[in-house]
Amino acid sequence: MKAKIYKHMGNLREAVKWMDEAQSLDTADRFINSKCAKYMLRANMIKEAEEMCSKFTREGTSAMENLNEMQCMWFQTECISAYQRLGRYGDALKKCHEVERMVMSTLLPNGPREEKSRNAPPRQASAALGRGSLGSPAPSWRSQHFSEITDDQFDFHTYCMRKMTLRAYVDLLRLEDILRRHGFYFKAARSAIEIYLKLYDNPLTSESKQQERNSENLSAKELKKMLSKQRRAQKKAKLEEERKHVEREHQPKNQKKKRDEEEDSSGLKEELIPEKLERIENPLEEAIKFLIPLKNLVADNIDTHLLAFEIYFRKVSNHSNLPDTVSKVLSQEMQKIFVNKDLESFNEDFLKHNAASLQHLLSGAKMMYFLDKSRQEKAIAIATRLDETVKDKNVKTLIKVSEALLDGSFGSCSSQYEEYRTACHKLLPFTSAFLPALSEFGSHGAALNHTANCDVLAHET
Repeated sequence: MKAKIYKHMGNLREAVKWMDEAQSLDTADRFINSKCAKYMLRANMIKEAEEMCSKFTREGTSAMENLNEMQCMWFQTECISAYQRLGRYGDALKKCHEVERMVMSTLLPNGPREEKSRNAPPRQASAALGRGSLGSPAPSWRSQHFSEITDDQFDFHTYCMRKMTLRAYVDLLRLEDILRRHGFYFKAARSAIEIYLKLYDNPLTSESKQQERNSENLSAKELKKMLSKQRRAQKKAKLEEERKHVEREHQPKNQKKKRDEEEDSSGLKEELIPEKLERIENPLEEAIKFLIPLKNLVADNIDTHLLAFEIYFRKVSNHSNLPDTVSKVLSQEMQKIFVNKDLESFNEDFLKHNAASLQHLLSGAKMMYFLDKSRQEKAIAIATRLDETVKDKNVKTLIKVSEALLDGSFGSCSSQYEEYRTACHKLLPFTSAFLPALSEFGSHGAALNHTANCDVLAHET
């Protein structure tokens, strides 16, 4: 309970401390172990979360690989969010593609190839995906693309007809039609689209140029400290890779043989390399690949259409190419919406009618700056209001405003951000996002990653 309170206060590190204390009281409890790992991931402590989960994963292999084999999707999606907050977009995209490949293989019921008992009923899909904690390892279905699944399902079709498990057979047929509607796919697809949009707006440069850009405004002492930290990280990564290699070499022969057989049977598969994924040439096209299933299957979720707008807005579609009927309907409906007002007047009315809602004020302020860059000061003043008339001054909303001040929604405004952070710290002294910046969070990028993605403050525990 204490950890949960700290989480909703916005102090995730302190929440992890108390959740770790709770799990230490009963190290055999898988539920509290999984809960502690989730809190660690939401505090961006990926390595610590992996070590926490290793208490219940198979020995002789890394916890991350074993969790992937067990198709533990809650861990994968939380890793995606953590990598995204840390700015490690290549690793996040790799996880997104792994989930895309995994969703179908997780949902596939056990066919006759996997079952030792020919009379055993098929495994229900929801049992695997809804697992709240680290359960026993699922059957080792290889991860595959959605387009490769059809052939693998033929065995199960004949199995169902032979065993007369018709209800499971009908469920499987219906499941195939709505597969990508599942919540885990939606989370992964949304994160992938957000990352591709960010990479489109701010393409990553080469590592040497990026390092040169990051070190431009650093003093000699800070630069030396940064280089030393990078060398330690590289050395640690090298040692970790060597450790994993040794673990793979010492795996039992039957496990190595089984893995080799799966790799041979799956054929050539595109390798997911983080460095290549985050420097892709056409990020919008990759984003559309994740969007299409959402448009077809999750059209009742407003986030689907917001993501679609962000993609197609950047593609700058030429409205003259629209059919005449569509153009006519759009013109008529826009007249009803804007009532013959220009965009600036419409936005002013929006701000006036929602003067007590900080979320609405933030959206209106962003639009004000987007329409007229010269009104930056006024837009920031509207978004950073903290007077008594504003009703929703909670942790989640205040962090959203601070993120907007850092991500370029209002241009360059580092001084205004610092003033806002100080004011928020007085209101919420325990929230870590508003604590005075330490030296390692002095750069723009580090500060953004420190406060990014306030979804971790949702009511889900």
